[in-house]
Amino acid sequence: RAKLCRCPAQPDVEEVVRDSAGRMVTWTGLGFARVRDGAGLTFRVDNVPYAMDYELLLRYEPESAEDWEAVVSVSSRVLPTSPRCGNLLPSEQMYRQSLPHSQRYVLLSRPFCFEPSTPYEVTMRLQRAGVTQRHPGAFILIDSLVLLPRVSELPGFHGAEAAARQEELERYQCLEVFHMAPPHPLAEACARLVCSVSALMHGGALPCQCDPQGSRSSECQVQGGQCECKPHVIGRRCDHCAPGSFGFGPLGCSPCTCSPEGSVSQLCDKVSGQCRCQPGTVGRQCDQCQPGHWGFPACRPCQCNGHAEECDPRTGTCLHCRDHTSGRHCERCQDGYYGNPVLGSGQQCRPCPCPGYPGTRHYHGSACHADDETHHIVCLCAPGYTGE
Repeated sequence: RAKLCRCPAQPDVEEVVRDSAGRMVTWTGLGFARVRDGAGLTFRVDNVPYAMDYELLLRYEPESAEDWEAVVSVSSRVLPTSPRCGNLLPSEQMYRQSLPHSQRYVLLSRPFCFEPSTPYEVTMRLQRAGVTQRHPGAFILIDSLVLLPRVSELPGFHGAEAAARQEELERYQCLEVFHMAPPHPLAEACARLVCSVSALMHGGALPCQCDPQGSRSSECQVQGGQCECKPHVIGRRCDHCAPGSFGFGPLGCSPCTCSPEGSVSQLCDKVSGQCRCQPGTVGRQCDQCQPGHWGFPACRPCQCNGHAEECDPRTGTCLHCRDHTSGRHCERCQDGYYGNPVLGSGQQCRPCPCPGYPGTRHYHGSACHADDETHHIVCLCAPGYTGE
């Protein structure tokens, strides 16, 4: 499998994982790359075990009933040197491939020769077929680029003595099993033949190399080498978190649990677990309103008449009203003060002169208000005092 290069400066490509609740998971690795019409992807191939021709298989899922196409090129900054692959010219490395919307994978029109110890880049521009105008709202989901060996080139798989092996491979469609994701279980005959192919390509059996943090043991499956992973850990070696989880460590990984209302997707930062928040939401799981707002997920500004910045995130009641105000929206004066502090009134809360002012030893009132007709201040006296 080729590695997809995810460049930070690629605004037209994003990583997504489709909700798989009740449905079969149709991606491999870390999820889909969601590619905008006319954008490009680059796959890096640097782990080829054997110099030979490989079929290039692209796994994809369209988002609409439109056919797409890929303009593919294969390049290397290092000149191939093996006798098998060293005679290829750059003009042989670019071609166009149709991606019908009714399919989920396609074998590119011709194979390419890859050799060990030589880094390759497979670059493709993805676009809707048959149109000249690019559409910013059209996307295609790309899962992976798979290299399928042309086994007829391997020792023991060509010549008259290997005809039976070749016939078995074709009869049981052993290589076709790997076209779809995830692959179906191998037939017994295929398991034996694929094991032979792997041993020939790698020069023998391969060590399990199960990650000591992400694996339950050091043993792996005989076919394919899959280790037994801890919760929310994936990879053949169990060495990274599954999509929608984070914090790879001795206990496995933890679910992102991003808020479906407040986050952009169910994916989070692989280390910190921080979800990508919608505008106006904050928190690791994007499940809170930003400061000065309340009522998640329909976050709206706190209404505090300019006398407070924050309110209760659930009820909207203003917190820490200033300027001697009180009330749900800091809309009235505290006891001992009078006025109309509602925003736009032009008034402030002033101390009641009953007599003196609140906080002084000459003050004997509990509250006051301005008479609507005379505008004189009417004091409500403390027990034992009178206004006369």
